[in-house]
Amino acid sequence: MIPSENLLATRERAAEWIARLHADNCTDNDRAEFVQWIRGDSCRADAVELLTDYWELGGGVQTKDILQTFAAPDARSGKTRRRVLLALASVGTVALFPVNRSAKASRILQTPVGRTLRISLPDYGSCLLDSGSRMTLSEDGSRARLDQGQVLLSPGSRKTFRLSARNITVYLPEQASTNIRSDNACTDITAVRGHILLSKGMASSTDVWIRTGQRLRILKNGRMSVDYPNMESLLSWQTGRLIFRNTPLLDAISQIQRYTSQKITIASPALENLKLSGVYFVSQGEMFLRMLPRLLPVRLEQNGNLYTFRAL
Repeated sequence: MIPSENLLATRERAAEWIARLHADNCTDNDRAEFVQWIRGDSCRADAVELLTDYWELGGGVQTKDILQTFAAPDARSGKTRRRVLLALASVGTVALFPVNRSAKASRILQTPVGRTLRISLPDYGSCLLDSGSRMTLSEDGSRARLDQGQVLLSPGSRKTFRLSARNITVYLPEQASTNIRSDNACTDITAVRGHILLSKGMASSTDVWIRTGQRLRILKNGRMSVDYPNMESLLSWQTGRLIFRNTPLLDAISQIQRYTSQKITIASPALENLKLSGVYFVSQGEMFLRMLPRLLPVRLEQNGNLYTFRAL
């Protein structure tokens, strides 16, 4: 079952709470406010329980161990798990999250605009992180969370690598490879090589397999679709290019935005679906933007660091 928009909103809010409670400047008032929020709806406790899995990437306190210990009298009861979460929240929210800075820590990988980063994953292959991207990698290199941007993963060992993006967990078996892109609008997961397992929850009935050449696209509202993108265009970012083939202008701009410090906007929704074909070279910066009025019925306005496309 695809998560509803309300459920996605709850999970996003839960993720915000986890980040706040994990922060060094978290206050007692923050924790008290969290307790009130989580008590408001049982679905919120479920969302927190699910998303704390991601925060195990930070090392320190192991959430599952805590939950299993406190829920031992009836580990099968969903109501019991929620009561455990509420009880833990009431006596000390920070116990749920890995706040021990001296414990084994994860690695925060972040790339500046216009730069990529190649990382070797001992026992698990390698990954290439795109410009303007952020990924959290576990200490042992076996799993990661893509917070934003794009990554190409190429595990090369017999051990399965796991990466989470939004509410999807991607399992990569030996010799499989995937390209994952996540932004405000959607998350794209493409099987570059091999069969990739995508899990949307604890039940196996929610699992999805995609094979070489297939892409699963997950929109912000939870809608999902599968297609077969042009692989040359999809992977061109590795060589400092973006290849557009009848690409909607909105999608093209969202990709270009990752490679420039300028802010780019489209003034009219009517322009967003204009189809664009061409090659954007990262090294050429704004030259491509200035060329677009020759390719499309648009005009470009510049105001300092802001570029705006308007209808003619």
